[in-house]
Amino acid sequence: MLVLAAVDGSPASLAAARWAADEAVRRGAPLRLAYAWPRPQHAAPGLPGVSEARGRALGMLADAAERVRRNSPGLEVDTALLDRHAPCGITAAADSAELLVLGSSAPHGPLGSVGLAVAARAVCPVVLVPAPPDPTGPPREVVVGIDARDPAGAALVFARRSAAVRGVPLRVVHAWMPDRQLLSAAESAASAAAGESALAELLARAPEPPAVVDVRRARAADALADAARSADLLVLGRTGHRLGPVTRAVIHRSGCPVAVVPRG
Repeated sequence: MLVLAAVDGSPASLAAARWAADEAVRRGAPLRLAYAWPRPQHAAPGLPGVSEARGRALGMLADAAERVRRNSPGLEVDTALLDRHAPCGITAAADSAELLVLGSSAPHGPLGSVGLAVAARAVCPVVLVPAPPDPTGPPREVVVGIDARDPAGAALVFARRSAAVRGVPLRVVHAWMPDRQLLSAAESAASAAAGESALAELLARAPEPPAVVDVRRARAADALADAARSADLLVLGRTGHRLGPVTRAVIHRSGCPVAVVPRG
């Protein structure tokens, strides 16, 4: 399996390609750089304008690959020109990848319709890298948001491996807000304690990498965005072919890369 990074020549996509290269090295996987370049409808491949545009696209891919090779010598890198529009082409290309990496246009800003559409539909985990990414430094930790309905799901598996290949601790965050209409203060506290105990028991079954259980009385988006401040990577789960409101909010607020992992 390979790591796939979508590039278009923009600084944001090139920053994502650098992040993807580092991740490919950590995982011992090859890297593929892909650009979605749909040929204009009814245009023959040999027409001068079409050939020139295709040549520019291939040149951009070659330049991006050369940048990666200079920064990551020894990494196996290839390129692919996708003859489809971006959301469909990139999503289809991700079928053969273990990980897809996309860049966002601005820190804490809109990711864009293409990135959100791909993150909602890809069959593999999608990492959204902010531009510019946080300054490089020593590894910190991987944070994963856990849904009480699926505590041992694909997001936790992905987060465990991501922490292991970085050699950093894993922080498991579960956020909850008491329902004052249904629970007393004592009942709310007991519910939180039970949730923390269940998570600790789950993590104890596989003690490596070291994990910290972090149960927070807060709205989920607030808790996860806050936890991401100390993270190299934030991992979230995805149900079906949509991004929930919490995931969307956290993506727009996070200063670190966010991995969206499909469930099952």
